[in-house]
Amino acid sequence: MSRSGLLRVSGIGFVAWACVACGPPAAPPAPVPTASPSAIADTSAPDAGADSGVTQVAEKAPEPAAPTDLTDEQKKKDEATRAKIAPFVDAFANVDADIGIDHKRAAFRSNRDGTWHAYLGELDKPAAPPKKLTSGTERVAWAHLTHDNKFLLYTSDEGADENFRIFRVGLDGQNVTTLTPGAKMHRDPPSLPKLKPNVMVYSARETSETRTHVYVQDISGGDPKEAYVDPMPGYVVDVAPDGGTALFLRLKSASEQELLRVDLDSGKAKRIYPQSDKKQVTIDGGAFAADGKRAYITTDDGGENAFVVAVENNGVLAGRYKEESPATATLSNLVISPKGDHLAVMVDAGGSSTIRILDARTLKSIALVKSPLGTAVPFDFSEDGRSLTMRLSAPGKPTDVYEVNIESGAMKPIRTDPRPGLDKIPAVDVSQLKTPAFDALPIPINLYLPKARTKLPTIVLVHGGPSSSSKVGYSPNILWFVAQGYAVVEPNIRGSTGFGRAYELADNREKRADALKDLEAVNTWARAQPWCDDDRIVVMGGSYGGYMTLMALTRQPTLWRAGVDLVGISNLVSFMKSTAGMVRSVLTLEFGDLEADRELLAAWSPIKDVAQIQAPLFVYQGQNDPRVPRTEADAIVNALRTRKIPVEYMVAPNEGHSLDRREVRLEYLARVSRFLDEQMPVKK
Repeated sequence: MSRSGLLRVSGIGFVAWACVACGPPAAPPAPVPTASPSAIADTSAPDAGADSGVTQVAEKAPEPAAPTDLTDEQKKKDEATRAKIAPFVDAFANVDADIGIDHKRAAFRSNRDGTWHAYLGELDKPAAPPKKLTSGTERVAWAHLTHDNKFLLYTSDEGADENFRIFRVGLDGQNVTTLTPGAKMHRDPPSLPKLKPNVMVYSARETSETRTHVYVQDISGGDPKEAYVDPMPGYVVDVAPDGGTALFLRLKSASEQELLRVDLDSGKAKRIYPQSDKKQVTIDGGAFAADGKRAYITTDDGGENAFVVAVENNGVLAGRYKEESPATATLSNLVISPKGDHLAVMVDAGGSSTIRILDARTLKSIALVKSPLGTAVPFDFSEDGRSLTMRLSAPGKPTDVYEVNIESGAMKPIRTDPRPGLDKIPAVDVSQLKTPAFDALPIPINLYLPKARTKLPTIVLVHGGPSSSSKVGYSPNILWFVAQGYAVVEPNIRGSTGFGRAYELADNREKRADALKDLEAVNTWARAQPWCDDDRIVVMGGSYGGYMTLMALTRQPTLWRAGVDLVGISNLVSFMKSTAGMVRSVLTLEFGDLEADRELLAAWSPIKDVAQIQAPLFVYQGQNDPRVPRTEADAIVNALRTRKIPVEYMVAPNEGHSLDRREVRLEYLARVSRFLDEQMPVKK
């Protein structure tokens, strides 16, 4: 069973986006001057002048910043707003459906009860309440049936700290067993060999480690056996049907990987792709053929196109499929049918995705899944091979799970759960367009607008990653702000995936300046639109998007009326010292080496130019974040409070690099909405 498609979560990407916290209540700031296109600041290089306000980037940990104490009036307003937000948040999602052997039931994950848990539903009763298989207050991050359908395996952590443990539960929801009760580790979802249903193979690492351990374990009981240790970060992406061999994806950087075949008995590993030391390629995943004699790999082969390549155990290339629609798409989330006759891959076009089904023997396309514009992601084939399961997020309907006919590509819903209050959410106009960058490179944009519009406050929402993209889909957060009269602009600035290898690499190191110029171009474009209130433009983002938010506020201070930073990096030097070892290793090429490139890291740290920030800022942080530790948020909050810049600071004690829990999402959206109203009053 393939566990492909893991690479894109190895960085600092933030899945949910939001806006959060502000320091002690302060007087409203002076209006931020509106810049004309000709007055846009030059961000071609960091400003190292004497007037930057900070001559050196501090490397010691900042003093903890206290979360903002709200006034009674603010609390009362937020409470009333949370009730209005509830229908948006409670339009829950279903994902990752796994159809059982009898083709009568499907296990899936859902956040219908306020956080992610695993459920079991009847296929012939898609609207009936499913059986909840997991319990407790902690999230279930992954779940899958064992091949014999005796158990459900799932992963869960504590407080979203990403120290995942693997659990086993019966399909009656009873007899929960912790399979990995030992030391805390970042454990990846296990792969399950088809012919050994009692065995699981998984990779894991300690937070500070860069090396990766591979374990083999009996799910009926017993301790894990360490089968292999790789000196670099990586994942087990699949295991052969007989359980003797694993495919290990070694992460050299966010844009360079190697796929190894690991003998789990001897611990010996051999690289199978790329087949030359001199070739640098991106690999998004791999899967074994049903007989274990061949591996299928999704890769860009070091160029602008995406391929599925087949490699025999003896190293011979046995065939390849080249994606042509679009030609610059990324292929990922590769899964193979139990009989080995079909493959399914996600075709990531950057601003949206579809699913393609291939004949595994010929690597010819059979069908393109007939899904609407949105984000379509394959999960797995049914045990009998009759169908493929997928999830779809589209603008008009909450994320849900579907079953796909292999030959025709037609999809039908697995669940038809009612979502009370969904009818209260206003319709939104969604479009995809492009605007030219400073060098005429087209910047793709997803645009969300309310049906009724005059001059709208506008949110420019920057995705996390860095190697990721904003795709059209169903977002309760976006829908809430659009319902409040905002325009939401999602740009896929250079560095985004799905638009070719050159575009993805175009923001590395010193080229960060070009990504900032892309934000300038998006700002200029938005100001020129008839629906935009150019006095109320907000820059917002999570994780890497939070970092870019802070960079925009420091390098383009007159362009943005306010900012919202979720778990963003404020100091690249301290971040690279304190982040998880795997993240540091993978992002060294992207940002720079902690020792060799310290000056570069310091130069491109928002904290260096924090004295330039004029706009009020909302900061959200998960207390248990292992990727972007809380100290990054503390530093920027302290600096702005010292300068009396309005800053509201929200710290979620039971979140990490996440915004998962219902109560936290409600609080976050309510506080950000009120904060922006306070800081961006409409001119009379």
